[in-house]
Amino acid sequence: MTERFGSRNVRLSLVARQTEPPSERAAVLRELITALQESSVESDVLVDVFARAHALHRSDLNAVMWITSAARDGHPLTAGELAAKLGLGASATTSLIDRLETSGHVDRVRDPHDRRRVTLAVRPSAQQMAVDFFQPLRTRIEAALDGRDTKELQLAADILRAMTTAIVDSREAARQAGAAG
Repeated sequence: MTERFGSRNVRLSLVARQTEPPSERAAVLRELITALQESSVESDVLVDVFARAHALHRSDLNAVMWITSAARDGHPLTAGELAAKLGLGASATTSLIDRLETSGHVDRVRDPHDRRRVTLAVRPSAQQMAVDFFQPLRTRIEAALDGRDTKELQLAADILRAMTTAIVDSREAARQAGAAG
């Protein structure tokens, strides 16, 4: 864990963990996992509200999020890469992209260096629609965390990343088990 995040706070938490009574640690760990579960469910409900308000499927929103995230990281996604992230087959992914393109949310873009390669781009209007809907959430989160110092926020970010990694690992294990079964 220390090497993965390289954070002094994570290293300090590992030292603290070694000196805490096991029952207290287990209780706090259960509380943290429960809080993550509740947050995940509430986030899902909020995203569903957004999807219904804009006549989108949940997988459409997940696709837009992955496309936006990849572009922000400087690696625009291809349809195949999107299919892998969503766990969909080629035909389902093509239908999803067609739906997003028809609704004006996504464009297929030919790579200027390799015309055979087609990547996906979220249209500015779709990005603005998401910003308009989710900006109040960001404002509420910032208000909820007001008064927390930078070290606490960094530790929280490290913990969330570690928990997200565990979720992704579990998802991939479940996909592997499903493929094998």
